[in-house]
Amino acid sequence: MLANSATMRILIKGGKVVNDDCTLEADVYIENGIIQQVGRELMIPGGAKVIDATGKLVIPGGIDTSTHFHQTFMNATCVDDFYHGTKVF
Repeated sequence: MLANSATMRILIKGGKVVNDDCTLEADVYIENGIIQQVGRELMIPGGAKVIDATGKLVIPGGIDTSTHFHQTFMNATCVDDFYHGTKVF
């Protein structure tokens, strides 16, 4: 982080947090891209951008890893290969 850059604060409020071993209604506080707190009624510094997640799922670090390479469907030719299909990861 640059010395002169402002601290980025985000509060994701009221969502259903889904983790690898549990699901709970909670808020998520993020500072400079790193999750700092997860819980209800969090005490956070001022100036945070608040995102209303009521009725939504909050999934930290979720990645769609379902990929299919070189599969044919209805005589179509696949143009994806392993290199290009995994480049994003």
